[in-house]
Amino acid sequence: MKSSVSILIWALFIGMADAQSPARRVTLVECLDMAMTNSAQLKKARLDRQGFELRLRESRSAAYPQISAKVGFEYSPVLPTQLLPGELFGQADGTYIPAQFGRPWQLMGGVTVEQQIYNESLFRGIPAINAGRAISDLLINQTEESVLYSTSTVFYQTLQTEQLLRAMDANLEKLDALQRIAELQLANGYAIPTDVKRIRVARTNLQTQRQNLLTAIASLRQALQYLCGVPNDERLEPLEEMTNPAADSLRWQSLVLEPKNTTEHLLLLHNIELNRIQTRSLWAQGLPSLSAYATGLFQTQRDDARIFDPEGRWYGAVAFGLKVDIPIFDGFRRIRKVRLLKLDAQKLEEDMRQVDEAKMLEFIQAREQLHNALDALQTQTDNVSLAREITDKLVLQYKEGVMSLTDLLNSQTALSEAETNYWQQVFAYKLAVLKLLKASGRLDELKKS
Repeated sequence: MKSSVSILIWALFIGMADAQSPARRVTLVECLDMAMTNSAQLKKARLDRQGFELRLRESRSAAYPQISAKVGFEYSPVLPTQLLPGELFGQADGTYIPAQFGRPWQLMGGVTVEQQIYNESLFRGIPAINAGRAISDLLINQTEESVLYSTSTVFYQTLQTEQLLRAMDANLEKLDALQRIAELQLANGYAIPTDVKRIRVARTNLQTQRQNLLTAIASLRQALQYLCGVPNDERLEPLEEMTNPAADSLRWQSLVLEPKNTTEHLLLLHNIELNRIQTRSLWAQGLPSLSAYATGLFQTQRDDARIFDPEGRWYGAVAFGLKVDIPIFDGFRRIRKVRLLKLDAQKLEEDMRQVDEAKMLEFIQAREQLHNALDALQTQTDNVSLAREITDKLVLQYKEGVMSLTDLLNSQTALSEAETNYWQQVFAYKLAVLKLLKASGRLDELKKS
């Protein structure tokens, strides 16, 4: 009794929710479009791409002129003393005269401009720009693939659970009809009370399973809304034609794998190229670099703090020239970094080999899983037809009083299991397609369905 009451309350709750917010029916393509638009993962990946462009501009700044300016205001209560040779003032050789230079208050400033003319390390790092951009774009592609796969999986899981609910509702209707027949036969003396009770037990078991399915559907729909970026007050109802669920099987069976075109392979390939560029750039740090510079200075000194007195005098200086930086010894730091980069390159090469082999294995297994799912789907289709035919015949025989209720209930249970297995196999096929598309790097084909 408590179970029946709880089921009724749950049904009323679902009915009220449906009345308040009608579900929006969406196809897989529509769900994928919403997920691609609203995915937080994709938004973060695109922001990372923008961050890369900003870091790229930051690294380019080393090739532009570097301009700096400085101004200093200083008070020296005690001026520094320097010793001048005495012979400059007619004194004996070896004697020194102390002298203080400058004035207590002084203001000085200057501007320096420096421009790189030749820096092999900087020039060799320029090709890293294209490699870095390619890696950023591939990371976005990888995130898109993850969003497509997870959204499609939840979409089909929701569809599967809803189809199981429909099949269970159909079985409940059949049990209701069977219960009415049994009650009529009991009233006419052709059945016993135990027969009616057994039907009620079977019906209650199905109602309990139905309640579990309703709970699962609610959770899956919430997950689908989350992945699609849909607010909680808006409900989605997945929609797909299921008359011939494997009608597209030839399309997927023709897929082939090209490991060198997968996102994982391309990511490692560009990382290897970036490693080589970094290695060459690091080696180039040991070469001399040439830069030009220009400096302008101004200065004034006074005995008091009136620096900007019109009577004060200002003195200037200008210098420009070339500067060569020659690295000589850095404690083997650069050589050790190069060795670490070479070790990283070897690891990347090994990772790429393993990724290609793993992708091939994943593709082969996914293709076999698809073939097995197709065979099992055909078997379950035939099995459902046979179970339905047997059950229909037994119902007629039970009405005529030539068949026991036990055999009919067993047949009804077998039909329910066959339909459940059929729908599970339908979505096993759908998930096998997803795995095959993921393994072959063709998940974008889902948006063309």
